[in-house]
Amino acid sequence: MKDINLLNYLSKNDIDIPNGINVSVVSLPSQINKSLEINKAKEENRHANMKFTFSDPNYSGLGDKFDWAESCIIVSYSYISENNSNLGFSPGRGSIAKFAKEDYYVPLKEFVNLIKEHFKKENLRTEEFIDNPKHYDRLFFEQSGLGWQGKSTMMLSPGKGPWQLIGNIYVEKKFDVEVKKDYSCGSCNLCQISCPTGALDDDFILDSNKCISYWLQSPDIIPHDMREKIGNRFYGCDECLISCPPGQGGIKNFNTDTSVDLNQILNSESQELVELYNWFYIPKRNGDYLKRNAIIALANNPSSDTREVLISLLKSQSELVRFYTIWGLWKIGEFEIVSQYLDIKNEKSEMILQEYQRLNEMIYSNK
Repeated sequence: MKDINLLNYLSKNDIDIPNGINVSVVSLPSQINKSLEINKAKEENRHANMKFTFSDPNYSGLGDKFDWAESCIIVSYSYISENNSNLGFSPGRGSIAKFAKEDYYVPLKEFVNLIKEHFKKENLRTEEFIDNPKHYDRLFFEQSGLGWQGKSTMMLSPGKGPWQLIGNIYVEKKFDVEVKKDYSCGSCNLCQISCPTGALDDDFILDSNKCISYWLQSPDIIPHDMREKIGNRFYGCDECLISCPPGQGGIKNFNTDTSVDLNQILNSESQELVELYNWFYIPKRNGDYLKRNAIIALANNPSSDTREVLISLLKSQSELVRFYTIWGLWKIGEFEIVSQYLDIKNEKSEMILQEYQRLNEMIYSNK
């Protein structure tokens, strides 16, 4: 029996492909297994203690997960239609990376669910993975012909660059296989030279320990040197995406301020922040980690009232907030007032006491 072309099949069944969505397919079994690569990154500690697909590499990196699956449909969603100028460098303002402006997974999930519902009516089994730790989302991307893995380690497509999200649908049906296209970055290394922390080495291997986006999502204590390099970023870092030539399309809009008011973040309840930014990766779903990010960004980009804002945070019930507030006051040159507003002698947090001592020593060592 002749295999069916996926696009013709979707059209025949009145499944319209929305703007920004691209689909392709690979035949299964694929013999693709990225488990060794993921395990190697984990063994070399390039994953920086991330969980997600690193939690179970032997499964997340396995392409042939189901004996019944005959194809895997790969769906990519390009979520940038307008390039906004980030005017977030006014005092007291913080930037949010473009990839995190809103929950861009919604259109992708809606289309994937539409396809799943169709196959369900046809009594065909499916299993989808979207932003799922059990599946390495880029497994089939290159083989599907949708694009290639760029030197930035992200998946790139012509005319879209890295501004896309990927979903995978295993299905109990055979489709025509797309011809793999020969794409590459050529000699371009703009992502590497634009990275503010040098997270991409000479071989374009990413060290997440140096990645700003990772640290702004991490539950671990952010190192002092990384806090400096975070700058006014409240969430995410766009540098390697913005610099990528294939992603330079779209309408330019230089009149939109996409920044956030850091004081407003710090005056909000932690649970309010979790609800407000529900699509963010927030450690332990604890809004105090977003306040941590805001403190760092504000200390790096202070406004006229930053001193008073940070002083008020020294009375916070959150150990995490007090911990980073001490550094924030140190960063803006007001460390000496910490002892006036924070009861160091009766402070019970060992973490805070160690940070206070460390910063105190740094001040005297520089004199």
